[in-house]
Amino acid sequence: MKTRSRPLGWEELFEDRILSQDSAHVFLVTAQALAPRAQVIAEVGCGRGALVDLDKPDGAWQDLRGPGRRVIGIDVDDVGAENPVIDEFRLIGQDGRWPLDDETVDLAVSDFVLEHVTDPRAFVNELTRVLRPGGIFLARTISRHSLLATGARLVPNGSHARALHVLQPGRLDQDVFRTAYQMNTRSDLAALFGRDYEWAAASRTGLDRYLLRWPNVAKVVVAFERRLPRANQTALVVCARRRS
Repeated sequence: MKTRSRPLGWEELFEDRILSQDSAHVFLVTAQALAPRAQVIAEVGCGRGALVDLDKPDGAWQDLRGPGRRVIGIDVDDVGAENPVIDEFRLIGQDGRWPLDDETVDLAVSDFVLEHVTDPRAFVNELTRVLRPGGIFLARTISRHSLLATGARLVPNGSHARALHVLQPGRLDQDVFRTAYQMNTRSDLAALFGRDYEWAAASRTGLDRYLLRWPNVAKVVVAFERRLPRANQTALVVCARRRS
């Protein structure tokens, strides 16, 4: 039998802290588990897929395309058409209405989008409109009470790109967006999803991913963040199923 050269999985699977604490594992594995049962998947706020590299081992985990299903990316910016892991792109118009028909989506996913939403009620209304009964919304976002979000709120939105250049030197200005943190706590989510959805949220760590330039500092942050109350940990992974 010929040996295959491409490794399976992605590097985070083999780091104890990330596997047990970070948001990447629970978000990506859940999305991949749900995708094969969906016919229509909407990636809400798909962006241009700046962090997706299909040639790397982790690229496949960010790709929800597959036989018998269609991944539709929607975004307020037409740069979303460049996303490499969608089958079709649709632009959200000025009226904010999502370019999807009523009750046609089986699975909607949003990765680090909710922290940018300025009208959460309108967002959830559109989500409820397009999701079929029993359909699922899966999201990963930054917790409003995390150290990362607290720091971001202390820095004016116009200066976020400059600050991120220090933390993540390879990040382009076009991939930095204004933050709002209007649907980023459990109480926010309960008010938005409590009536029409079954929902749960997992708190996960991840602040050290912004400190990779300083490995020793990142190690200290890992140990510190593990001991924080869950509301102060970096990420929330949200899973909500529309009630029938």
